[in-house]
Parts: sequence; structure tokens; C-alpha cells
Amino acid sequence: MEKVILVLGAGRSSSSLIQHLLSQAEHQDWQVHVGDLDGEVARRKTGGHPRAHSFAMSSHDVTDRDRRISEADLVISMLPASMHVDVAKVAIAAGVHVLTPSYISPEMKSLDASAKEAGVLVLNELGLDPGMDHMSAMEVMDRIREEGGSIVGFSSYCGGLVAPDSDDNPWHYKLSWNPRNVVLAGQGGTASFLEGGRVRVVPPHRVFQTTVDMEVQGRGYQGYPNRDSLSYLELYQLQGVKTLVRGTLRCKGFSESWDVLVQLGMVRDDVTLDWNQGISWNEWTRSFLPASVDKRSSVREAVAQVTGASDEALDRLAWLGLFGEAEGPARTHGTPAQIIESLVTEAWKLGPEDRDMIVMWHRFDYEIQGEVKTKTSSLCLEGKDSVFTAMSDTVGLPMALAAEHMLKGHFGQTGVQAPMARCYYEPLLAGLANLGISFEEEEW
Repeated sequence: MEKVILVLGAGRSSSSLIQHLLSQAEHQDWQVHVGDLDGEVARRKTGGHPRAHSFAMSSHDVTDRDRRISEADLVISMLPASMHVDVAKVAIAAGVHVLTPSYISPEMKSLDASAKEAGVLVLNELGLDPGMDHMSAMEVMDRIREEGGSIVGFSSYCGGLVAPDSDDNPWHYKLSWNPRNVVLAGQGGTASFLEGGRVRVVPPHRVFQTTVDMEVQGRGYQGYPNRDSLSYLELYQLQGVKTLVRGTLRCKGFSESWDVLVQLGMVRDDVTLDWNQGISWNEWTRSFLPASVDKRSSVREAVAQVTGASDEALDRLAWLGLFGEAEGPARTHGTPAQIIESLVTEAWKLGPEDRDMIVMWHRFDYEIQGEVKTKTSSLCLEGKDSVFTAMSDTVGLPMALAAEHMLKGHFGQTGVQAPMARCYYEPLLAGLANLGISFEEEEW
């Protein structure tokens, strides 16, 4: 019997998801309906496939959206995370399963009982991070425990980066996901983690100063801590470990330079300001400097004086144009973060032939038969082009694979869930490996 999969949102992370669903649609007897605020984007993503239907979503009237949800067999929400709960409420009422790539919010968790009562699975955190991080980590940890080992330390880092052959700027970075999230990363709250058996607390203004160097599959990176690692003591059953940290990966030098913007307040999103029309980037940057700074100093010199930035860090800011006098912000009204977002969106754009890269790295320290051992598990995946990116693959393909299992009832679960149990990670990691996405392990 034909099934209808409804995909809400056709942005840059949806490309591989939609392509894979359509590649299986004939064999699985699916119809794939794709909606986006921009109907043309949805049309391009479906490409005239005979089993696809694209449509434009309304930004203010949800009547059509809710009707489509109630008529589907599965809804995959690629909308902003704040909209997932509304989608899930409609789906649960109609007995329709739900997939999202986003973290389970308290509001989503509150739907657990109603989803179970309706016999509906609302499977969240099923993209890259969160998603593949959970599954790949739990698979190794469960294996260690089954062999009689006891985990004493866990570290996990992930980053969306640029492939080496497309790396042509001093930040060693290009955008393969939502630029707003990149600009606001590290500022959502205080980072907390375990190090040497002690809780470490890092306020937002010091996050990019708290980095660790690491090597993954022969290349060097730096990681900075994510907001809340301590919640994973329970989620990953790691009570009693000495080390627990989850973080974000960047190439060396990125965090040092980004920290300058953090120190100056250039990426704050809590105040809306107006600058003079025609202001240069040089003067815009000067507006973040203390009044006490010597006006005879150049802006670059003044930034170095206030922040202690190195020449290399300042060179990256100069490359962005922040010390330029010939040009300025296209918009002069908004939060500082919005102004910076408009700048990096253009500066870090993936060109048509550019390719991105996903790097994920886990370290497991464990004791077994009186010995202390270390195992690492890592993934380095390069995208195909600027549309079918590694980010799109690693966010979308776990969801596409899960869609088939959910429609066939293979998981045997209901309620609001994240994919940390064996019933999820075994089939999904195997499916990803068949698609060329797999982890390399080392042990010593």
C-alpha cells in the first residue's frame, strides 16, 4: 500500500535526504511530498520526479500544512527547531510518525505520553550532531561494556569544515549550514564539562579561549567545548567517569580569531542598533572599541591593544574586511551578530565547485581486566559539491534510512525518542556504512 512521506523544509541540509527518499520511492511504493516557504526551492529539490510533489508553504497560515500532516504516513520536519513541537502536536493527533534532526526540547519531551497513547514515534536528534554522534558513540560504548570494560573517560568533537582542496581562505572555513547558527555558536550559555574528575565551567566570553589540539586521520584541528556536556552523564550512562566533554571542531586559528569578535561584542544578538548609512567597516569596527582608546591608533592597532590579538588573528579579520575603509555593511540596522552574519555569509560562501567536509571524533578511555586502554572512533567525509554536501549527507541520510524503518515498524518504539538504543543504531549505522559513511577505529 502506497505511503506518503511529507518533508517540511527544503533548505541546504535537505538535499541528500530528499534525493535518497526519491531514489527509493518506486521500490518502496512511496509518494514524497516536499514543502518550503520558497516553492521554487522545493520544486528544484524534487526535480520533476514522478513520485514527488512540491508545494509552497504559507508563512502565516498553517491550515494547508496541518492538513498535509494529517494525510501523511510520516512527517520529516526540517523546519527551524522552534517549529517542531507544533508539527508534532498535529501529527500525534492524526496518528502520524515524526522525524526531526533537532535536540529534544522540554516542550517536545512533554509530548511523550500523548505520543505513546497515540502509538506514534517522534524520533528526534537524528542528524549529524545530534544524531550520528549518539549512534556511533553508543555503539562503541555498548561494545566495550559487553566485553567487560568500564568507561572512565569520554570526549567527542564534531565540525562542519571545508574540504582541503576547497580551502582557500585564512580562516580555513566555509559555510555548509545555517550561518546564523555559526555566528551564535558558543554563546548560548556557559559550557560545563568534566576534566580529571572535576567540573569545569567556562562562561560564553571564554569559550573560544578554551581549546584543545587534536589530530584526526592525519590532520590537525582545535576543539572548543559545547554548552552542556554534563547532561550526558545520564544520557550515555557515564556516571563515575573522570572526563566527559563534547565540543565543536575547527581548523587551527579559527577560534583565536573568532574570540576577538566575541571580546569586542561583535557577535552579540541581544541588542538592536543603528549605524550611520555609508559607514565603513573600519568605522563600524571602531564603534566596538572603548572610548579611552587613542584615536591616533589605527583600528587594527586598537583592536590588538584591547584584545591582545596576534598578528595572525588580526590578518583573518582584515581578510573579512573589518578594517577596510572603502566598503561597509550593506545593512546598518540590526544586532551586531546580524551584521557579522551578512558579512561571513558572503565571505565564507561555498562556491559551485567547492566541497565541504565533516569531521567527527570520539575518544573512549576504559579499564578492562586491570588495564587502562584508549579507543578512538572517527569520521572524515567530504561532500560531492555545494548542493550535495557532506553536511547534507550526514544530516539527511540517517533520517532517510530511519524513514523506511519507521514506516515498516521496525524500531518497535513509541513516544518521544532519541536514537541512543541498539534498536536504532544497529540498523542505521549499517545502512550508513552501505552508503559509504563509516567510522575508523584505533586502539592502544
